[in-house]
Amino acid sequence: MKYPLKFPFSQLFARFGATLTINIDCIFDDEAHVFIATSHDIQGLVLEAESFIELIDEVEEAIPNLLNFNHTKRMPKTSADVIFRDHIVIV
Repeated sequence: MKYPLKFPFSQLFARFGATLTINIDCIFDDEAHVFIATSHDIQGLVLEAESFIELIDEVEEAIPNLLNFNHTKRMPKTSADVIFRDHIVIV
């Protein structure tokens, strides 16, 4: 079962083993030549890296730390497995 982090009772469902989904926006900054990851679901998630692979590693490390930091009740066995899905926007 997958459940979005921002939905009500998500922490309760996580305690019972539900997988929480988190949306992360990744962009490439042409001026700074870095990849940037942000999320509306996790407060404080703003990361940058020189390569996309480095960004994935940083996101996987930061998510459990930010989840534990942002929630007063500790979430047991917090880990992050990042699965990227491409969304192409043509302007």
